[in-house]
Amino acid sequence: MRVFSEQLAEQLQAGLRACYLIFGDEPLQKMEALQQIRHVAREQGFTDVYRFSASEEPLPWDHIHACSQSLSLFSSRQIIEIELGDKLPKEWAERISELQQQLHPDLLLIILGPRLNSSQSKSGWFTTLDKQGIYIPVALPDARYFPRWMKLRSQQNGLRIDNDGITFLCHAFEGNLLAAAQELEKLALLALPQPLTVAVLQHNITRHNVFDPFKWLDTLLEGKSQRALRMLAQLRDEGVEPGMLTWALAKDLELLWSLRLAQDARQPLTSLLQAAKIWPSRQTLVQQAMQRLPADQLRDMLRMMSELDRSNRTFDSATAWQWLQTLSLAFRGSTSLRFTLPVQL
Repeated sequence: MRVFSEQLAEQLQAGLRACYLIFGDEPLQKMEALQQIRHVAREQGFTDVYRFSASEEPLPWDHIHACSQSLSLFSSRQIIEIELGDKLPKEWAERISELQQQLHPDLLLIILGPRLNSSQSKSGWFTTLDKQGIYIPVALPDARYFPRWMKLRSQQNGLRIDNDGITFLCHAFEGNLLAAAQELEKLALLALPQPLTVAVLQHNITRHNVFDPFKWLDTLLEGKSQRALRMLAQLRDEGVEPGMLTWALAKDLELLWSLRLAQDARQPLTSLLQAAKIWPSRQTLVQQAMQRLPADQLRDMLRMMSELDRSNRTFDSATAWQWLQTLSLAFRGSTSLRFTLPVQL
């Protein structure tokens, strides 16, 4: 059964399940979900904990299975925690399935790992454990819901922050919930006059927003150009090379152009996306971009990409960053690009 991190406390009050699956790439929610489960389990007598991690050395499956069978009449209830790596070898899936068959009321199984792909979430071992226990996906909240998360977290720390302050904090910590939680705890200790305003926050926090090129690309596909420009500025400050961004952007633009040509030829977009092997999570973003960007706009953007590529090849980084900024604005779909394009001789 899928339960999101903010629902976990309520679920735990109803009683522990046989196993918990915590998968995703957001460290704060993963850590707090694990702490909540451990706390409730400890209150119910699960005092022996065996932890195994694939990040340090190969998982000792024989030892793990021995631990699962070591309970005696005089033993405490026990927890087995297994942290998986990025790859899941076939042997691991088989050993997890064997472990699942040994679960009993005095054994609690917790499995952690990075975000699951589509095939992993449909695998036999995962679907079986999902039915027996709780699956907790942990990911960064969507930008639409980040202000709600920030406001709730502020209230949990006894802070009242006005709406502009919440917006400022969302910009300051986008992509980094762990740093946001730490800064809010620090603000609570400072005992500043409330409600906190942007001016007060600017003098008392350290910005820790974290972006990567793929988040930037997804933001472009959504048409959120101003947010994309903020990301672009930080990527530049962090030393990301414009050539790497150019390569990634070119792939997405070429995809949009090929989809546009095929769709204009009356081919259904859904089958085109499947044929292009676009992740289901990205298909909605691509469809949004297709609705905003007509063929003429995409053609002009591809011409701009040629100028961007030329700037990279001549090591003109300043001009390359300007082209990246202009292209970021162009993804809104309502920007005239004619004045930015080179004159055709």
